[in-house]
Amino acid sequence: MDGATDGAVAAPEGSSPQAVELGRALGVPAETAQRLLDAGYSTPAAVRAQSAESLARLGVGASDLEAIRGGAHDVPAAASPDPVDADRIVDRWVGSVQRTDRGRRRKLPPTAKGSTEVLRRWVDGDDRAMEDWIRSSDAPPSAPVAPAPPTAPAPEEGATVARGAPAAGVQPVSEREETVVRWLTGLLDRVKSDQFDPSSMIQEVQELQRQLFDERTKRKLLEDQVEHVKRGSIAVIKYVRSREAKERDTAVRGKDAEIADLKLRLAALSGSTEAPPGPAAVPGGTGGPGGEAVPPDRADPEADSGAREQFAEREHQFIERETELRRRVVQLEGEVHRLSSAAEQAEGRAELVARGGGPIDPELARRLEEAAQRERDLVARENELRAKFEEIRIHTEELERRRAPLEFKEKELAVYDQQLQTRRQALDIEARRVEEQRRAIGGTSVAKSSEAARLEDLHHELAKREAELRAREEQIAEKTRELEKLADRAAQTEADQIHADNVSAAEAPKVHSGVRRLDDLLFGGFPTGAQVLLNGPAHTGKDVLARLFSAEGLRAGIPSIWVVTDKSHGQVREDLAQLYPGFADAEKKGMLRFVDLYSVSVGSTASVPGVRFLASTGKAVLDQMTQSVNGFGEELKEKFSTYRLIFESVSTLTAYLDTSATFRFLQPLIGRRKLDGAVGYYVLESGMHSESDLETLEHMVDGSLNLKIEQMKTFLSVRGIGEAQARSWVGYTFTKRSFNLGSFSLEHIR
Repeated sequence: MDGATDGAVAAPEGSSPQAVELGRALGVPAETAQRLLDAGYSTPAAVRAQSAESLARLGVGASDLEAIRGGAHDVPAAASPDPVDADRIVDRWVGSVQRTDRGRRRKLPPTAKGSTEVLRRWVDGDDRAMEDWIRSSDAPPSAPVAPAPPTAPAPEEGATVARGAPAAGVQPVSEREETVVRWLTGLLDRVKSDQFDPSSMIQEVQELQRQLFDERTKRKLLEDQVEHVKRGSIAVIKYVRSREAKERDTAVRGKDAEIADLKLRLAALSGSTEAPPGPAAVPGGTGGPGGEAVPPDRADPEADSGAREQFAEREHQFIERETELRRRVVQLEGEVHRLSSAAEQAEGRAELVARGGGPIDPELARRLEEAAQRERDLVARENELRAKFEEIRIHTEELERRRAPLEFKEKELAVYDQQLQTRRQALDIEARRVEEQRRAIGGTSVAKSSEAARLEDLHHELAKREAELRAREEQIAEKTRELEKLADRAAQTEADQIHADNVSAAEAPKVHSGVRRLDDLLFGGFPTGAQVLLNGPAHTGKDVLARLFSAEGLRAGIPSIWVVTDKSHGQVREDLAQLYPGFADAEKKGMLRFVDLYSVSVGSTASVPGVRFLASTGKAVLDQMTQSVNGFGEELKEKFSTYRLIFESVSTLTAYLDTSATFRFLQPLIGRRKLDGAVGYYVLESGMHSESDLETLEHMVDGSLNLKIEQMKTFLSVRGIGEAQARSWVGYTFTKRSFNLGSFSLEHIR
C-alpha cells in the first residue's frame, strides 16, 4: 500500500481517469488509451478483440500494439490504484452489503477487521487474497479470522465443482450461500481475464437500487390510487343515498302540504255551512265591520299566505330550470353547428383530393387550413352572439315577470280606490241623512255636532289618501318606464360591444400555438408580439408545448431562436425532427438558431453552424446572451418577416445566477422581442420561485399559461394574453408528440 501511494502519478492533462485505468490494464500510455476510449472501446477485452489494422488506424504504435497483444500485464507499484480511492470503493461495497435486506434470518456476527484488509488487498491486485478469504469462511467460530457466511471452498484453477452435492469434509451450505460462492468465483474469473470493472459494478448496484426505489414508488402510488378509488366509491354511495333520502323527504313534504291544504279548505267549507246566520249575516259570507261581506276563503289568512308562498317558490324553481335548459340548448346548438361545419370542411377536402387524384398542393392546403380556421372562428363568434342574444331574451322575460307583480299591485290599488269611493259615497249618504234629521229637529242654527265634525275629518282623510295613492301610482309608472329604458339601453350597448370586439378580433392577426384547441380557447391564437410565461411542475408537458410552438412556426415559414439552459441543442433538434417531417429542409434554410448554456458544462463544444456556446459560470454571461439573441434576431429579420423565441428555462438560469440580475437581464430582452413583433415562450418550473418573483415575472410579460396536477389529472388555465373563451382550469392530456386540450364552456370573460 505504501509503495502504491508513493508511486501514484497524476493523470496527464487532457486524459480522463478512465483512460488512465485502461492504459494501466493494457500497458500503454494514457494518450493512447484516451484515443481508444474516444473510439468506443472502454474495456481491455474489447480492445484486444480488434484487429491490428483497426488499432493502427486509431493511432496505436507498434510498441503499444505489442503491449496490447502481450496479454495481461502486472501493474507496477508506481501505477497501482490510489489507496484513498480503493478505500472508498471498499467502504461503499461493504456498506451496500451491510444494507442488504436479509429478511428474518438470524443476525450473523459482524465482519472482522481482517476481512476489510483482505478486500483492500484484493482490490489492489492480489488475486490469492480473495481465494484465501473464501476458503477461510469454513473455519470454526474460534478461528482468528471470522468472515461473513460460511461457504464452500473456492475451487482451484482448472478444477470443476460438482453442483448440488457438498464436497467431502465440508458442511452443507444453503442455496443462497452457494449463489454467493458462484458469484465470487465468476468475479475472480473476470478479474483474471481483465474483464472486471469496479466502476461498472458500482453503477450496476446503483441502478438496481434505483430500480428498487422506483418499484417501491410505483407500489406506493398504486396503493394510493386504490385507496382513492375506495374513498371515491364510498363518497358516491353516500351522495346517492343522500339524494334518494332528500327526494323521498321532498315527496313526503309535498304530499303533507297537499293534505293540509285540502283539510283547510274542507274546514273552511264546513265552517261556512254550519255557522248560524246572524242579524248582520249576508248569504255567502260573514258579517264584517261596516256591513262588509267577507268571503269564506279569507277565514284563515295564515293558510292562504302559506299556500301562496309555496306556489310562488315552485314557480321560481320552474323558471330557473327553464332558463338553464334554454342556455344548455343554445350551447348544444352551437356545438352541433361547429361539428357540422367541420364535417363539411372535411368533405370538401376529400372531394378536392378525389378530383385531383393525388396529394393537395402545400399552398392550397395552407389556404384551406386558413379558411377552415376562419370558419371555426366565425362559428365560435356566432355561438357567442347566440348565447348573448339568449341572455338578453332571458333578461327581457325576467323584466316581464317583474312587471306582472307591478300590474297586480296597480290592480289592487284600483280595487282599493274603488272601495274608498264606495265608502265615501256611503259616508255622503249618511251625512245627508244626519243633515236632514237635524233640519227636521230644527237645530239649523245650532253648532255642528260631534258627528258632523267626525264626518268632515273623514272627508279630509279620504282626500289625503287619494292624493297619496295617485302620487304612488305615478312614481311606480315612472320607475317602470326607467327600468325599460335602462334594459333596452344595456342590451343595445352590450350587443354593440360584442360586435365591435368580434370585428376587431377578426381583423387582428393571430399567431398559432401549434395546439388547435388552445388556439380556439384564445380566439385564434396569441396576439402578435405576445410574451408568454409557461409555468408548471415537472412532467406536465411544458416541453411538448414549446416544441409544438416552434414546429408550427417552421411549418408556416417562421424561424425560431432557442435559449437552452438545462439540455443540449442536439436534444431539442431530435425532438423537433420527430414533430416536423421537414425539419432538415428548414435547418438547411437557416431557420434555427441556438444559444446553448448547457453543453459547455458537460464538455461538448464541437462547432455547429447556428449555435452559440456559452458557459453558465462565465463572466458577463448575461451580456453575451443578450448580444447573441439580438444578433440572431437581426440575422433572421433580414430574411424573414418575424421569428419566435423559446427560453427553456428561466428557472435554471436563476439557479445559476442571482435573481435580481436575471430580472435585469430579462426586462430589455422581453422589450426587444415586443419591438420585433416576435412571440416568446419563457418556461418556468413551479416550486423554484417565490410568490414575489412570480409576480415580478408576470408584470414583465403579457400573460401566462399555467399547468398543474390534481388527483392524477393535468389541468391548464390562461391568465392574461388578450381574449379567452374561458379562464377556468381545463383538463388536458399529452404525449411526446401531441397536446390535447379538453372541452371548455363558451363564456366570454374580459
